[in-house]
Amino acid sequence: MADFLETNLIKLAEIQRKHAKLLAVLVVIFTIILGIGLKDLTINSDFRTEMPKELPVFKLNDRIADKFGGQDAVVIAVQIDDSVDLKSAVRDIRDPRVIQSLIVLDGMLRDESNIISVTSPASFFRGKNTVTSEEITQTMHSPQANAFFSRNYKITLMYVSADIGSGEEQIQTFNGFIQKRIDATPKPPGVKFGITGGPTIRMTIFQLLKSDAVFTLIVAAVIILILLFVMEGSYTQGILVFAPLSLGLIWTMGTLGWLGIPLSVATVGLSSMILGLGVEYGVFMLTRYNEERAKKNSQLDSLQTTVRGIGSAIIGSGLTVIVGFGVLAFATVPMIQHLGETLALGIAFCLLAALIVNPVFILLEEDYVYWSTHRKLEKLAVKKEEHILRGR
Repeated sequence: MADFLETNLIKLAEIQRKHAKLLAVLVVIFTIILGIGLKDLTINSDFRTEMPKELPVFKLNDRIADKFGGQDAVVIAVQIDDSVDLKSAVRDIRDPRVIQSLIVLDGMLRDESNIISVTSPASFFRGKNTVTSEEITQTMHSPQANAFFSRNYKITLMYVSADIGSGEEQIQTFNGFIQKRIDATPKPPGVKFGITGGPTIRMTIFQLLKSDAVFTLIVAAVIILILLFVMEGSYTQGILVFAPLSLGLIWTMGTLGWLGIPLSVATVGLSSMILGLGVEYGVFMLTRYNEERAKKNSQLDSLQTTVRGIGSAIIGSGLTVIVGFGVLAFATVPMIQHLGETLALGIAFCLLAALIVNPVFILLEEDYVYWSTHRKLEKLAVKKEEHILRGR
């Protein structure tokens, strides 16, 4: 098996040396094709889909949701705004003016077909055409109505139940709809309205996760690139390692987009992890090739030695990592399954990039340096000859 692998790796090195430019073009085309999938890459903001639905407790929860409708509850919090310094400002949330605002908002929300129920202090006045301040004051002191208020009477709550859906866009649309109704509600001075609840918190968390994922990816990429510059002692050599690694990351995320596999709370930050785990393969390939070239070996001999020796090593190392993450696909929790599958895919692409792309880039860079140097020497020779002719 080892001899078979080494024989094929030697053949691979010969192909890379003979068709380096063609392979580079194919790599670009392959990257563009997979990169198109990035536009379809999404983030699943519904944590419930990452749970094992086949377990009895989750099946029972799904049946209850199907039987009794949606289980998403948006909470509208009305609270005293102490920053308002007016004599007419509300100082007790049981103020009849606050309750009247809730009655108006309650009526607007209940008219919407996608809202299942609305519960608040205004619920005690439904069906009445007019409500006096005395009725409001009397009702608000009842134990049932008092349950909607905080102990210091600074906050009151309105619960809006609706079948919003699991998508981030659906949650944003629903929150926008609620906000428009709040903006249209007449409000007394000294109070402010806020929206919270499970869906809103879930969406906020995933927005933070997305921004953190981008930030950590940028930081990881910059630090890794700087370390490569320092370790290799050259900007060009550092880029020769980092460029194929970046392609491996693009291939991974593009494949997820093509397959319609969304990122989740477990996988949204994997980009920086893939960069950190996959960078060593390219370092090994470049270092060994430079060692062989320092011995005055030809390009082909150096490449064959590198791809055969280092290729065998990183294939063994990469496969063990891929298997280690891949077995997570057998976990009970889908969140852990997706984590393992995505990491295994990312390492596989980084390994492929190091084995196929790294040698091609190394050869092209070396050929370019040779061509550039040779061209400069020719120009210097021409200038020297012209100078000699002028001297005669």
